[in-house]
Formats: sequence, structure tokens, C-alpha cells
Amino acid sequence: MKKILTFAAVMLATAFAANAQESYAPEKGDFSVEIQVNPFSNNFTTFKLDALQGRYFFSSKDAMRFGIGFGIDSKKDHDDTQNDDLWTKTTNSNFSINLGYEKHFLNYKRVDLYAGAGLDFKLNRIKETENFGNDRQTVTSNAGNSYNEFAAKAFTGIDFYVYKGLYVGAEFGIKIGVKHFPGQVVKGGFFDGGWQSGWDNKHEVSKAPSSSSFVLATYAEPSLRLGWRF
Repeated sequence: MKKILTFAAVMLATAFAANAQESYAPEKGDFSVEIQVNPFSNNFTTFKLDALQGRYFFSSKDAMRFGIGFGIDSKKDHDDTQNDDLWTKTTNSNFSINLGYEKHFLNYKRVDLYAGAGLDFKLNRIKETENFGNDRQTVTSNAGNSYNEFAAKAFTGIDFYVYKGLYVGAEFGIKIGVKHFPGQVVKGGFFDGGWQSGWDNKHEVSKAPSSSSFVLATYAEPSLRLGWRF
């Protein structure tokens, strides 16, 4: 009985020592992959995957990161349930890419704080097609909703390690850049071409000029970052 109690005490002490010495700090050569999940997207869906991002630690305090995100959301509404040829289709496509550097300046137990800078490029496109029988009208680059954005940003963030390499995090910062809005183009309409006059689905009815704006704003990632370091 005494031997059993002694063995159990040794095992408990060993386990406690190992747990106390376990480090959650990143190390040189570590690589992490994380997903950014937005549970409160603009269209009020309950789940939206925003981006996939990777990190490489070339020292225990320094890391490079690269992220990419993309998606296509298409919705088709029938204007008349008795006529399948009457419908409106809206397609929203987006793409984003970012590259940056992180300095991890404080690691305490499960908490890791960092700051850094990076470059972002975002593209968003809206296309709406209205079909009525054999005639169709398409609106591309809806004003205000379609844009390209290029920005430089400085940020700070926090990672909390739930278990070993598994962590959750949040990030906020400031960005400066340029936002470009392509001109809205409407195709599909009646044209006057003499004896060939009529409706042409490819006929350009109108085209608005493009515009640009300067961007300077603080930001907070509206997402939950869930990652695994290995």
C-alpha cells in the first residue's frame, strides 16, 4: 500500500511539474493557420467564414503573415410564382489578400500580445440581372457597393491559448488607403437601329464614371480568430 501511495505521489508531482513548465509562447520555426469567422455578417446570417490566414515565426518574437479570403453569394428571386421567366438575380463576389509583419512583445502564461503593420487589398462586386421573358437587363458595379480598396495599416492584437497550440484572438488598429468605385454599367434595353430596332440584352443603356476616395479610419476585426500553431 505504501509503495502504491509513493508511486501515485511521484506521478502527481511529475504531472504538476510538466504542466507548470509547459510554455504557450511561440517559438522560432513555428507555423500557425487560423480562420476568421464572422458570426454577425452584414446580411444577418448566423455564420460567415471571412478569411484564412497563416503565420510563420522566423524568431520567437517576430512573424510574417499572409491571408486570403474570397466568396460568392448568389440570390435569385422570382417576381411571379406562375412565370419562371420573371426573376431577379443578385450576385455578390468578393476577394481579399493581406501581407504583414508582427512583433510579439509580451507573452504571459496563456496570453500573447503583438503589434505590427501590413498591406491589404479588397475587391467587392455586385451584379444584378433582371429577366422578363426573352428580355433581360443587367446592372454591374452597383454604385456604392462595388469597390476596390488598397490600404496600409498598423495594428495590435491578442491571442489567448486555450490548449497548447489552439488559440482564439482579436485585433484592432488604424488604416490609411484609397478606395476606388467603378462606374455603374447598365446593359439591356431598346435601341433605335432602323429596321433592326428592338430590345438587345447586350445593348449598353448607360455608364456612370468611376470615382475614388481617401480612406483613414480605425478598425476592429468583426470576427473571431480561431487558430492552431504547430
